Amino acid sequence: MGSAAAGRPRRILLLGGSGFIGRNLAAALRRAGHEVTLTGRTAASVDGAAVSALPLTATATILALIDARQIDTVVHLVSTMLPSSTAAQFEHEQHAVIAPTVALAGELAARGVALIFVSSGGTVYGALRNERAREDDACAPISLYGEAKRRVELALLELNAARGLRLLIVRPSNPYGTHQALDGAQGLVSVLLGRTRDGRALDVWGDGSSVRDYLHVADLVRSMRDLIEQEVLGTIVNIGSGAGHSLLDVVATVEAATGRRIALNFTPARAADVPRLVLDIARLRALGMDHARPLAAGVRAYAAELGLAAD
Repeated sequence: MGSAAAGRPRRILLLGGSGFIGRNLAAALRRAGHEVTLTGRTAASVDGAAVSALPLTATATILALIDARQIDTVVHLVSTMLPSSTAAQFEHEQHAVIAPTVALAGELAARGVALIFVSSGGTVYGALRNERAREDDACAPISLYGEAKRRVELALLELNAARGLRLLIVRPSNPYGTHQALDGAQGLVSVLLGRTRDGRALDVWGDGSSVRDYLHVADLVRSMRDLIEQEVLGTIVNIGSGAGHSLLDVVATVEAATGRRIALNFTPARAADVPRLVLDIARLRALGMDHARPLAAGVRAYAAELGLAAD
């Protein structure tokens, strides 16, 4: 799709812009000629850009920033939870993220500012009833992380219907790539590459047969940039690869890319993990915004970037 050179440059605010997806998205948007403002948990300089320390609870300050910089598009990337988060962390999320998001969205509706909410294609659907999860499928999340995302979605959809909020909900699959932690609590591909680098084993919940949809972060943010530039609003869009790979498949793919074996320690499966989650991306493809590369190609590129590729 086009860039700002072929259309209208946007003034974009990334809430939670110093995180993994945010850093990649900010870079892609700036390369395309858009003006990007970042907020995060702490003040910092990320990739040469200043990050303002603004929690979502600072609604008035965020709105003042939006007004002062004439922001026309807000991308919401904020979460304090992980898929394994507890009930106490969910309670915190309600006060720190869910409630202030709804309050902010009401003000954005009044201003005519577009809101792109980054949900979770990997957790909002719950156990699949079909081969692939479609945007119109009923959502029944089985993790509190997924429930938190779904609650925000529902509140925003109500604001869209009742007050004309200019809304897009995107549901990414499982992104991996540049800026993702190699020793974090999520992101299988990155964690496997971290284990390869350090020569450590991976703890596997279950037997390794669980299937997920993996997407290189560069392909994710390219689709998101397209959606923003083409002003796709009033809908929900899955962003994934449309292909499923078991955990053991991913291990084999990383081993092939690096030429190194990874030891696995198997432990009992967790109740919050669905056995299969692959996104239907027909809507994204119909828009001409599917940029997903095959898993093996993405993993090879990522391993090479980290200096871990086989000779």
